[in-house]
Amino acid sequence: MIRINITVLFQLLSFLFLLFMLRRILFKPILEILDERKRTLEKQAKTARECRRRTRETLGEYRREIAAARRRALDIQEQTEKEASESRAKMLRQKRAEAGAQLAEVREQLEKEMAGQSAALRGQVEPLRDFVVQRVLRDG
Repeated sequence: MIRINITVLFQLLSFLFLLFMLRRILFKPILEILDERKRTLEKQAKTARECRRRTRETLGEYRREIAAARRRALDIQEQTEKEASESRAKMLRQKRAEAGAQLAEVREQLEKEMAGQSAALRGQVEPLRDFVVQRVLRDG
């Protein structure tokens, strides 16, 4: 059988007082610290998510800029190659024209030399012909 006396009542009051004091002095500050820590962690997590989002956006912008720069570089390269090809073709036409002019000049010069040589040879052939005719007529 349980007997309730003043000691049990005193122990119950002591326990409630101790519980009240522990809650006020120990549990409440610890819970506040834990709540503050939770808020801080949530704030840091939110900041980290925001930083990751901005990083992804910036990275996307950089990638788009790099792709645009590559396209511009390819366009410039193609334009440069086209200009170089046109320049080579122009120079080739000029050189062919110069070579044609030089060839015509050389041909003209050769024809003049051939005409001169031909006239000189005719001048040498006639006395030889006369000599051969005289010999043939004399010997014959």
